[in-house]
Amino acid sequence: MEVNKYMVFLEVARQQNLSKAAEALGYTQSGISHTLKRMEQDMELTLFDRNRNGAFLTKAGRELLPFITQMVQCQENLSQAIQSLHNLHRGSLVIGTYSSIARRWLPHIIRQFKQDYPYIRIDFKEGGNEDIIRWINQGEVDLGFLSGCFDEGLEWIPLKEDPLLAVLPEDDTKEKETGDTFPLTAFNGETFIISAPGIDVDIHKTLEKHDIRPDIQYSAKDDFTIIAMVACHLGISILPQLVLESYNSSVRTMPLYPYAKRELGIALPGRGMASPATLKFIEYSKDYVSKTLS
Repeated sequence: MEVNKYMVFLEVARQQNLSKAAEALGYTQSGISHTLKRMEQDMELTLFDRNRNGAFLTKAGRELLPFITQMVQCQENLSQAIQSLHNLHRGSLVIGTYSSIARRWLPHIIRQFKQDYPYIRIDFKEGGNEDIIRWINQGEVDLGFLSGCFDEGLEWIPLKEDPLLAVLPEDDTKEKETGDTFPLTAFNGETFIISAPGIDVDIHKTLEKHDIRPDIQYSAKDDFTIIAMVACHLGISILPQLVLESYNSSVRTMPLYPYAKRELGIALPGRGMASPATLKFIEYSKDYVSKTLS
């Protein structure tokens, strides 16, 4: 099929190596090389720079990459739609997600989904907000689980509120001073450990919204690293409840005042471009959250 040459293009772009791409696709290296050469002749463009270190996209190749990715995805969607009509339910699904959602929600959703669609392969890519949005826009994932997506080019499906909580060392005395909640103003001037930019935008936005100015001494990409640092009295922090439910540590948590939250949901390019597997997985996700987590 015509689309096969585009699959070759994508695999070589991914592997940056002709022999590795050939092995992944079940081709010979000469077959891969011939396919790329024919593509370049047909387009009258050089798509890859080849040398002994590998094969790397040229400027022209990089510019064509998103269009070829979309073309191959459309073919995958068509194949899944045809298979779905024949009740075969085969295909693949790639999900971008926070690690906390991967641990707390997705195993339960996938278990139910695979009972009805056992032949759909599911892969994960874990990252922060900016990572997941970029993966969706570049066609690297079919959908993303994240918090409040502000990319106007994507469709947003809200699922659940996730409160933000103050995170303190277990023996911290601030709880006695502030009562049952922790005022956001109490973070002013306090040594603070914050999530790295682009990982969890909601904490940064909450501090900015209320003009809170803690003494930010540390930044970390991993939520559990932040928890461990708080436990060691290196500072205090704010983290989402879902993250803290996944971890038992020598820290205490308190609701914030005023109440602060993030909105967890699903982002995707649009239902019109989504595969049958993607749309079905969204249904199972909404059902799990509404029946189990509400």
